[in-house]
Amino acid sequence: MKTASKIPPRAFAFTLLEVIVALTIFALVLSLLYGTWKILIESNIAGLRLTANAHRSRMTVQTVEEALNSAVFFNANAKHYAFLAEGGDPYAQLSFVAHLAPSFPGSGRFDGERVRRVTFAVEPDSNGSSSLMLYQNSLLDQAADTVDAYPISLAHDIALFEISYWDNRRGEFSQEWPQTNSLPALVRVSIGFGANTRSGKIPTELVTRYIRIPSAGVAGEAQAGLPSAGSPPR
Repeated sequence: MKTASKIPPRAFAFTLLEVIVALTIFALVLSLLYGTWKILIESNIAGLRLTANAHRSRMTVQTVEEALNSAVFFNANAKHYAFLAEGGDPYAQLSFVAHLAPSFPGSGRFDGERVRRVTFAVEPDSNGSSSLMLYQNSLLDQAADTVDAYPISLAHDIALFEISYWDNRRGEFSQEWPQTNSLPALVRVSIGFGANTRSGKIPTELVTRYIRIPSAGVAGEAQAGLPSAGSPPR
């Protein structure tokens, strides 16, 4: 009697083609995961950048507005309290004396001296763009003919800094203010942030504020006189 021969079990293994297909699918899945991760990271960075730019632009406009709201002028010392405005396309320049709050940027450097000359000007920076600069001078330094202005960079990549002043006689805004011995009642400030490369210097964000200056010229030697070195203005 013949016994049936035993057939050896079939050995299961991946063929070369199956390995290649599996590796291809695995690589495709990895690339999709990496692409999704990269998009999430870039979106997060872009969101943080937009948030930082929005905060910086808001603080810049707030600083200009706060300074103009605090502008002061004393007739007895018109030389030191002159309101100096220079028009320009696209960058204006403005310099005046203000009674600033302790929270105003740079106040800690002046040891409680709240009456200071502030100057806003747009200057080229090291990145090849333009920055809006805030310069501050002590009135004591100004009286001593020193030019040790304290600089603060308020914002980078400025495309526009336009200032217009309300002319009561003509009933319209003008970019010129030749009356250095008086304060305008209403100022319009436009600041453009970021230049659109496709359209030249057109700003990507434009902020405009209408600012009323509540102060007026004050006469009187006791109020207008510059303080001595031992008694800085408060």
